[in-house]
Amino acid sequence: MGGRGRGGYRGGNKRGRTQRRDFKDGRPNVWKKARPEGEPGPDGERGWQPFVTESQAYEKYYKQGVVPPEEWDLFIETLRKPLPTCFRINGSGQFAQDIRDQMQHDFFDYLKEGVEVDGEMLEPIKPLEWYPGQLAWTLSFSRMQLRKMPILERIHEFLKQENEIGSITRQEAVSMLPPLFLKVEPQHRVLDMCAAPGSKTFQLLEMIHKDDKPGCSPDGLVIANDLDVQRCHLLIHQTKRMCSPNILVTNHEAQHFPGLRKKGKEYAASLKSGEGVTGDAADEEVGLLFDRILCDVPCSGDGTIRKAPDIWKKWHCGLGNGIHTLQIQIAMRGVALLKVGGRLVYSTCSLNPVEDEAVVGEMLRQAGGSLELLDVSDELPGLKCRPGLKSWMVRDKRRWLCSASEVDRHRAGVIVPSMFPSGKGWDQSLSEESENLVVNSEASGEVVEGEPGEAKEKEDEVEDAEDEVAAEPEVASLPLERCMRILPHDQNSGGFFIAVFQKVAPFKMHPKLKEQKKIEKRQRGQSKDSSGKVDEPVDVGESAPVTVSSSSPVAGNDTEMVDQDPSVAESTPVVPVEEGSSPVAKEGENAEQGGRIPDETMGSSVDEPEALNGSEDKGREEKRIQQQGRWKGVDPVLFLEDEQVIESLISYYGIQDSFPLRGQLITRSEDVSRLKRIYYVSVSASDAIKLNNRAGGHLKITSAGLKIFERQAPMETVAHCAFRIASEGLPVMLPHMTKQIVHTTRADFKLLLNEKAVPFHAFNEPDFMNALQSLLPGCCVVVLPERNEKGEIDLTRSTAVGCWRGRSNVSLLITKAEAGQMLQRLSLVDEEFKTVEKAPDFIPVVDEEEKPEAS
Repeated sequence: MGGRGRGGYRGGNKRGRTQRRDFKDGRPNVWKKARPEGEPGPDGERGWQPFVTESQAYEKYYKQGVVPPEEWDLFIETLRKPLPTCFRINGSGQFAQDIRDQMQHDFFDYLKEGVEVDGEMLEPIKPLEWYPGQLAWTLSFSRMQLRKMPILERIHEFLKQENEIGSITRQEAVSMLPPLFLKVEPQHRVLDMCAAPGSKTFQLLEMIHKDDKPGCSPDGLVIANDLDVQRCHLLIHQTKRMCSPNILVTNHEAQHFPGLRKKGKEYAASLKSGEGVTGDAADEEVGLLFDRILCDVPCSGDGTIRKAPDIWKKWHCGLGNGIHTLQIQIAMRGVALLKVGGRLVYSTCSLNPVEDEAVVGEMLRQAGGSLELLDVSDELPGLKCRPGLKSWMVRDKRRWLCSASEVDRHRAGVIVPSMFPSGKGWDQSLSEESENLVVNSEASGEVVEGEPGEAKEKEDEVEDAEDEVAAEPEVASLPLERCMRILPHDQNSGGFFIAVFQKVAPFKMHPKLKEQKKIEKRQRGQSKDSSGKVDEPVDVGESAPVTVSSSSPVAGNDTEMVDQDPSVAESTPVVPVEEGSSPVAKEGENAEQGGRIPDETMGSSVDEPEALNGSEDKGREEKRIQQQGRWKGVDPVLFLEDEQVIESLISYYGIQDSFPLRGQLITRSEDVSRLKRIYYVSVSASDAIKLNNRAGGHLKITSAGLKIFERQAPMETVAHCAFRIASEGLPVMLPHMTKQIVHTTRADFKLLLNEKAVPFHAFNEPDFMNALQSLLPGCCVVVLPERNEKGEIDLTRSTAVGCWRGRSNVSLLITKAEAGQMLQRLSLVDEEFKTVEKAPDFIPVVDEEEKPEAS
């Protein structure tokens, strides 16, 4: 077993055989050869170059009327400047007002009059005048200025720390607008269809919890959805700072978000007999509908050009054209999932009318009177916005197109009628040929989506002369002026577009789209294999490529919808786009009735995993792939029903009946003996999970509620309970606990936060020391009480922290950053505190075998 390694040898001190042969002395090192300045590298690049801040194609496109001619120079000048930094204080947080007052006193007042750095006057930090309560602020400091002024560096560090804890959220100013226009109330059920990275979702959760009382959860619910699994993890990381049990994170294509309506023989029989359907059956008949829906759809993103200057070089009109149909599909799916009387906000970070007003117009046409476009321009005083456009042209292949009748037949699959103001289609005699071109355009080499055809489109966008416009642009008859476009130079922000809708009647399919439904059913039958069975869906747990691009407007019949309900994933093709319509409208009708899944497929389910043979070893059984309903490779969402575990939690922590655990504790493992974490969900989230289970598990849930308990480490056998309180769940559970709680003085609480682990005898207050020693070993809660005018403890102002009571000391169960934040809130970070002398008999020794990891 000699370890010879590469080029090894047997015995002796001989050198490896490969060394002399392969590494001769004097060989030139070509890898470290310096490249002369200005000489291009292997890829043709000349090293780092500053970002290009001009684009002929971009400027020509937006000069068509999106920006007034007299404002064009100011518009371009603003786009070439860096975007100011904005942040928002968590309005529902315990210390929201304290944080605002501290920043105002310590930082903002000092910079109110302006400070000069290297001959340049700094703009003062100021609140966003249109954001309620002065809880959103903007500052414009460069990295160089941060390094040269200690006060700016302090502000920067303060914002980073508070953002990590969740007290503030760094967010672009215009990104804060859509949740404000939704008008969310604590009892609302809200869907964020394209939620990642989560700043808007966090804002929605703030609104749900704005009127919370200690120990109470609102009746509302926020479901945050995103297509990408990795972005879902980012979304979970963002929202967990809110410590809310009223959230579910899901992983679906937004245009195929499940409606969870289960239709079967029992419903048909009850409807025919005239009997009413009540209780759970009524929920299943209606499905999962929402009071508020945010459709912040994928877009070309050219409104973010100030923070992403690489867009200057990459931009071309094909980006907006290629994603137009997907945006309609997502928006119409949102319409189908919206309750009558509910509000939907459609938004993009693009200024392109093809992605903005064109989509809004198509939504109104497909809705057939069930949607009303609202004028909300006066709901936020101080916000400067422009009315929506009613006339624009579409750019394609170096041509300006004023109507769909000017579209070449071979481009009919790329430039669709819904992109134009009127939405009217091309010559109907060409419709059949156009459909064939739509389906086969990819095979014929035509560019269907923005990204794959980027190089070709960009080449066509290099223009040497002005193109002539053959006709007058169309003018929309719909009230598109009620939309809002935010231009960067109005309030020194990014570009943005918002449209607010209210659903005034049930959504019904447009008559012209009923024929498409029949076509789709016929095409669905063609997806069966030679054995007559429908192809099995792509396993969600595997890293199978998604063939439906987020920027693809049209897909062929061989497209795999991996985020559809698995029972019909392969059997639901996308049909060609016809005159002034989108195939998603058909889906919308089914969704309004309870979902897009046909009756004959609702009862189907994936095959159960094969039972493991008794002769197989235990290792294979332990590595069995997890399955959530019909989603393989996804941890299940199960209600904790083990009475022994529940009773141990109730008895150890003294949890009152006002905090029901049964039916609201969630686990992600079938084996209760190996549970690592227990999650708590609100009643509204619990009802949604139960509805999903009854409907067949079509909803793929990535995260549910908040973590409330964690299993003890194996070394902590001294504890009397197998689970300790997680820091996220402490604010929710504390008002209902009667055991394992001790109150302390300000001095001892300060000592505990500063030292992280303190022996019992080091505390100043004997009563506190005795109270700690009387607790059962394990997890406990130390509270610094604040009393109201009546002398009663006010939990809204009190500060609590999870701790571990060991044999001879007590230690914190929170991170260093969280401890520092508490110290700042309590005004304990000062020079006097840093120099406090420790007691002579204080020995800061921590019993390592008792000290658990911070949760």
